[in-house]
Amino acid sequence: MPSFPLIKDLPLVIGTNGWQWEKFLTPGPPQNDFWLGTDKEGNKWLTKLRSDFYAYREIVFARIAQKMGWSCQSSTFIQLDIESAKELGSHDSRIHAAHWFMEEHQPQPCSIDCAIHDLIDRHAHSINELHDVEVTHILDWPKSEFAACLFGANEPPGKLITVNHEFVIIDSEQMFSTEPCPLDGTVWWNLPDGSPSPAGRALALEVCRELNGLTSSDIEDALSIPASITVQQRWPIAPILHRSHEFAAQLITSHSSPFST
Repeated sequence: MPSFPLIKDLPLVIGTNGWQWEKFLTPGPPQNDFWLGTDKEGNKWLTKLRSDFYAYREIVFARIAQKMGWSCQSSTFIQLDIESAKELGSHDSRIHAAHWFMEEHQPQPCSIDCAIHDLIDRHAHSINELHDVEVTHILDWPKSEFAACLFGANEPPGKLITVNHEFVIIDSEQMFSTEPCPLDGTVWWNLPDGSPSPAGRALALEVCRELNGLTSSDIEDALSIPASITVQQRWPIAPILHRSHEFAAQLITSHSSPFST
């Protein structure tokens, strides 16, 4: 299991009264709406101020991912108090997602034996290559990209490796954008030379089985919205998630299995 608190152990909604805020600087281009908040207990939370609907989609996916045992960031809803909303410039919405903050590993290796050595500048991916990488939960990386197909994402989730060499799925707010689609659109489905990847397709089948193993109660729990807040859904995501669940079951039982090599 991940080393950070799970979603089930976090409050459903957190008020931000009394929080201390600072801009969060990303390694890439500056993000004006990334903030790091410190609550009254000293816990740190990252928010990207994407408003309630993106927050909801990201939290629903994170709940599902963690129910399947994947290493996915723990997120919850925050309700900005008036002073925080003014400080952060959040004029349109006071409901956002906040993510339990984890310190990211620097892009360079931290020692001669650092597992990051094996990931730097790697562009042609195969599951077999990842088996040799000593980063905890590293196979959740390709799993998350197969999930992007199953959950109708506009783009794959992001990835983070912590200073403790632990892989974590992040940035999944684009899930539930469209219908589930076949899993052959990821780099993991075939080998770099274009031939079928037995390991990749076996992992895709594992993802479908993990999703299919969730109960109706699991799905309803993932879709739940705390009574104290309102989420303005631009479109309903519950039907997409239910179709994703059905799609995974259909792929598993298909007579012309897409997982064959």
